[in-house]
Amino acid sequence: MTPSPASAPLPQPDVACLRALAERLRAAQFTPAGLRALWGVDADAALQRNNATPARLRLRGRSEPQAVLAGLFVLRVPQPVTAVRAALGEELCDALTESGLFVQIAGTAPALGAGLPLVRAAAPGAAGAGAAARSDSSSVPAAQDDPAPSAARPAASPPRLMSRLALTPYAVPTGVPRGQRPGDETVWLVSDHGTLTQSEPVSDDFVLGLGGAGRTLAEITPRHRVHSALDLGTGCGIQAILLARHADRVVATDFSIRALHLAALTAQLNGVEESIEFRLGSLFDPVPESFDLIVSNPPFVITPQGRDGQLEYRDGGMEGDGIMRTLLAQTPGHLRPDGHAVFLGNWEYGPDTVDPTGWVGDAQTSIMVIERERLDPVAYAETWIRDGGVARATQRWAADTEAWLTDLASRSVDRIGFGWVRMHRLPDEASGLDATASGAGAEAGAGAENSAAGTPGSAAAVRHFEELDQPLGANAAGIAAHLDTRLAMLEWLAAADDAELAETAFVRSGDVTEHRHFMPGQEAPTMITIEQGTGFARTFSSDAALSGFLGVADGSLTLGAVAAALSGLLEVEESALRAQLIGQVRTLVPAGVVYPQV
Repeated sequence: MTPSPASAPLPQPDVACLRALAERLRAAQFTPAGLRALWGVDADAALQRNNATPARLRLRGRSEPQAVLAGLFVLRVPQPVTAVRAALGEELCDALTESGLFVQIAGTAPALGAGLPLVRAAAPGAAGAGAAARSDSSSVPAAQDDPAPSAARPAASPPRLMSRLALTPYAVPTGVPRGQRPGDETVWLVSDHGTLTQSEPVSDDFVLGLGGAGRTLAEITPRHRVHSALDLGTGCGIQAILLARHADRVVATDFSIRALHLAALTAQLNGVEESIEFRLGSLFDPVPESFDLIVSNPPFVITPQGRDGQLEYRDGGMEGDGIMRTLLAQTPGHLRPDGHAVFLGNWEYGPDTVDPTGWVGDAQTSIMVIERERLDPVAYAETWIRDGGVARATQRWAADTEAWLTDLASRSVDRIGFGWVRMHRLPDEASGLDATASGAGAEAGAGAENSAAGTPGSAAAVRHFEELDQPLGANAAGIAAHLDTRLAMLEWLAAADDAELAETAFVRSGDVTEHRHFMPGQEAPTMITIEQGTGFARTFSSDAALSGFLGVADGSLTLGAVAAALSGLLEVEESALRAQLIGQVRTLVPAGVVYPQV
């Protein structure tokens, strides 16, 4: 595949301008919490549903810097030049206009900036602004000529400015290092304006801001200190700038020239451009070296090939789930010993399906897949056609639906899964894993006081797949910390035989509760369940023996010792009870209900 050129003008603000802009944004409280307070909780929720109108209405007629910047960068509402100059300072405003970030619109414009035809604004210094015919990510609402007689015309509004690009704040998720400089709990992301503020389908080189998938990836990424990290398919650059907080060196790649340019602006705006190297290319083509941490939100959407309207940010250019198969198969060759990788992706289900754990052939690399959703072909097609900005009940919608369903049917696909992928290449000496180096450790939060960090013995590569279709627990240290520990525990259990487990003392996590269910008037419970408040918030069936084991799991007694004591109390054979508890522990340890004492 050949990288595509950028199809629309690329603003060229220099680093000094972006540094000054960051200071203005910080002073105006251009943060998620600040904007939520500005337009209200309900309007903020509407924005999450891709509805900008309530927020636009709340800001109508407001001229304070926060409202002006929110209208300019988030809501795509034209702002008076005088108001933008007041918010940013005359010198910075003029410099950003000269750089091509802002484009001036003359004439009357509706207060909400909606319902206007779109024209292409010219590149900085070019003649004929709006000469290009096709609407795309650089388009701006055009001022309309008023055909009414001059006596009936309203007074012309003052000149206004529009931003070619979106600029949105993002609150750094739990677990990501912060406190390195004032205000770094918020980052700002540069992207194209999308379907939030325009009714047309987005252009093929559209650069997405922070969507749901990007947020999820940021939350499940390991955050231990590493020497080198790779953000494969960087998009607007969100993962790269977060990696720069705990990696000495970051390489960010993308197939899109436009995406790399906007990601570089994001890095400069957040002051981390010196830590990130940007490279153009597909998958691992531009990175022959290996890394300690690989992160990717790849273009994993399964789309019909050979059609117009392919979107670079989501369509990988391979049939079916080929891009995920290729990515997972090639990743072990780019992981350093004890290196980790984390991805999001889709995979197909049909006759003779092999789940993604079967796509990794390297015997020294573990893979853990957590499937979060499974859709039928119709629901899947609807989701992604809508994502591209195609309106329902149009010819385009009908044609795209037919193409999607025909493509999936050609491979007998009956379901499409979505989920998280974590990979880990074992150290060269796969024993005595260092929890600090590998990112493994005790679940922070309710059970963090228990000394259960790390693995007590050797480890082996695992292939682990599970479905999770319920809300997560309350993970005070973030879900990534739980995933770190979960994978480390799976690797330890893969190498530990029953004798080792019998000689291990275990510690119960502090968030675990037991529930006993009784029929009215009965003394013995009809059902016992164990529920966890952190991790995946799973519920497990229990019994008298398991509840007794968990009740004394404080790290002072080995499993074997507890089994011996319980066998006498319950009047059962010791070896049988020990085998039962060992089997149950193999399920409960990765879940975070108990941890080995080390």
